[in-house]
Amino acid sequence: MSRLGNYLADIRTFPADAALGYRHEGVRRAWKALATRTLHRVVRTGRLVVFAHPVGSHMEDTALPPGVRITRATERDVPALSALVGQREVTRFRDLIARGRHCLIAWRDEQPVGYTWVSAGIGPDVSIWPLPFQFPSDAAYLWNLYVLPSERSSGIGTALAKARLQLARELGFREGWRMVAPTNGASLRTVQKSGPGTRVVGELNFVQLLGRTWGRFRPHAASSAGTN
Repeated sequence: MSRLGNYLADIRTFPADAALGYRHEGVRRAWKALATRTLHRVVRTGRLVVFAHPVGSHMEDTALPPGVRITRATERDVPALSALVGQREVTRFRDLIARGRHCLIAWRDEQPVGYTWVSAGIGPDVSIWPLPFQFPSDAAYLWNLYVLPSERSSGIGTALAKARLQLARELGFREGWRMVAPTNGASLRTVQKSGPGTRVVGELNFVQLLGRTWGRFRPHAASSAGTN
């Protein structure tokens, strides 16, 4: 899709996506729907910690709530995700699945209540944050774990994190890499539950301005994430 086409799609999908975000998480999520279409297209800055998890590590066992299951997404599942992520993201999800990226969905009965992603490496379709080195060939990239607020603290997030490590192992990878903002408490808690062998790879600081992104990566001495 052209840049103009993206802008028009953003305008068309904004009202419904902002309303959906407000129903799920109030003003904060509605603002995100606006910011991704406006402010973040102009400027964005941030700091991310890069973690690596052995795919064979033993995570804390957490039973899924009754009526909840986790499946690997197919093209047929994408329309149902609009009630969880909105129309703008549904289009992106469809493109990612078509490119061979792997999505895991948590369902309560027939309604999606959470998801996460696994891919063989990292590319511009997956993340705009640049890593200034060759991504390891034996590492899967793990990203974007989300659970509806009404379903949090039930074990679904931990189960999704565990399922994506299992999927990465099934795909033949040795490690799973992920990037987490230091302010993202929920994601940091899943890091703590990721089992022994989790390590900090380094820290990435980035600036995005008018569609161009610059990043500075600072490697970290090998250590356990639990001691950092």
